[in-house]
Amino acid sequence: MGILKDKLHALWLDKRPLNIRLPLAALGAFTFVFTFILFGPCEIYIQNKQEMPFPFSAMVWTLLLGGLLVFAVLFGFLLLLRGKIFNYAVSVLFAITVAGYLQGNLLGLHSKTLDGNATNWLDNRFSMLISLLLWFSILAAVFLLLYVSRKVWARGIKLVCGILIGAQLVAFVVLLAQNGPHHLWKAGRGDAYVSREGMFEIAPKQNVIVFLLDRMDNQYMDSELELHPEWREQLGDFTYYHNFTGSYSNTRPAISYFLTGAQHDYSVPWETYFKHAWNNPKYPFLPDIHDAGFQTNVYTEGTYVFGDSKDVEDFVDNIRSSQRTVHYDELFRRIMEMSIYRYAPEALQPFFQIYTGDLGNIVTVEGEVSGNDIYILDDVTFWRDYREQGLQIDPEANGAFFYYHLNGAHTPYCMDENAEAISEGATLDAQVTGTMRMIFRYMDELKEMGLYEDTTIIITTDHGRPPKINGDIGDVSDSRVCTLMIKPAGVSGNPTMQVSNKEVCQDNLRASIISYFGLDASAYGRTIESIGEDEPMTRYVWIRGEAGEVGNKLFTFKITGDANDFSNWELIDELTMVYTGL
Repeated sequence: MGILKDKLHALWLDKRPLNIRLPLAALGAFTFVFTFILFGPCEIYIQNKQEMPFPFSAMVWTLLLGGLLVFAVLFGFLLLLRGKIFNYAVSVLFAITVAGYLQGNLLGLHSKTLDGNATNWLDNRFSMLISLLLWFSILAAVFLLLYVSRKVWARGIKLVCGILIGAQLVAFVVLLAQNGPHHLWKAGRGDAYVSREGMFEIAPKQNVIVFLLDRMDNQYMDSELELHPEWREQLGDFTYYHNFTGSYSNTRPAISYFLTGAQHDYSVPWETYFKHAWNNPKYPFLPDIHDAGFQTNVYTEGTYVFGDSKDVEDFVDNIRSSQRTVHYDELFRRIMEMSIYRYAPEALQPFFQIYTGDLGNIVTVEGEVSGNDIYILDDVTFWRDYREQGLQIDPEANGAFFYYHLNGAHTPYCMDENAEAISEGATLDAQVTGTMRMIFRYMDELKEMGLYEDTTIIITTDHGRPPKINGDIGDVSDSRVCTLMIKPAGVSGNPTMQVSNKEVCQDNLRASIISYFGLDASAYGRTIESIGEDEPMTRYVWIRGEAGEVGNKLFTFKITGDANDFSNWELIDELTMVYTGL
């Protein structure tokens, strides 16, 4: 007992005065806080400012307060320690800071992108091993240095902490200069937003309703039809266009391209592209429908489609302007989850994944509907709203265009076949089944209201399956064909779904929708209906690489013939993207 007491006393024994230990404690705690709580989240925000629904200033004040609290706890805790225990605690904190910094900035692991794509973590076993070796090596090196020379150890910690702080300060200044302080100031600050109001208030006649199921590749739909053959009867009035191509391989800019016809070559930032697309559209699709006296209701996440929702408030009827409420506790929690995901050992990253859609509840607006009035891409919430409200008729509407953007086949899967939220175990089949259940119920209610036959219903997507993540040209060497099903107005009571192999694309769908409102579509090009079943058409698709040697490349494919056969895809152009953000 006496020996144990003596050893514990030896661990605590320290001849150094407080003024010697204080700088080590302060510098170690500050570098930890500066890296993970201040600089890291600020860098994440700046590089992804188009995703952030809250102002940069709101985050900075939250981080400063949170960082000050964490610093006080760490600093106070270290000052309470003495002797070798103090040295060990400082060593661990310093090693975590250095290893985390290297993990987040130098390893460049492909798992960094939080875009909703599922990550097969078992495929990352080698990089996980490298990550763990890095962390253990740094920890061992720090303790070895402490064992060899406490004086060199103390100087080394001070020197490295100073370098880390200085390097990150320089990086922050460069980021500000590259992104423009004025752009950063404007991010997440506008009052205009996409409102959930009127989501189910249809017109008494001439409704055109689009259900966009994100990432609904026709291979996914084919599999679902095999699993659910009864859907062919429920979709009996639809024609399934099995040779329908999209435009871009990502939601942004696929939807904005469809609604405006404005191409994006990734030579300008997203905010510049959106501003140009909506103020100088190649096809004034929504303004034309709106100016003809029809309501235009687009339910999607504004940052992904409009950029600044104020640019579309004159012709999108569900745009509102109101003071937003920032929930600072949720902001701090979510931004720290992103920081931990970036800096943690890769083996721990699966526990800290979030999706950009998870940021939606940081900012809320009180409106006429219950809950947050800002439309968030959340099929479970959409289903809840539908069950609470049901379809209603707006007697003053002469006709309406509804564009519902749903998660559909996009990961992460988060609901079951009844469209109820589940935390784990969700599958592609369950999620798509739940989404189709919502659509079938919507259709049934249209029938009950006597509006089904007069309504055009479109089930489609923005893009097909995601590219592979091999990091080479093989990522884009595969056909990606989009789902398109159309029930025209005037069609009702057919026994089974029809299948067409017309060579059609999103440009043709845009023209068709204009014609469904009785408007002149000649300026929009060929409609789907005007194209012959066996008529050859040329179509174009832009697919971007997302990792490795193709991570900054945008590939243009020319398609002739059946798009389901990749031998009909010809690579005709390849350019280097200046702005590669998703």
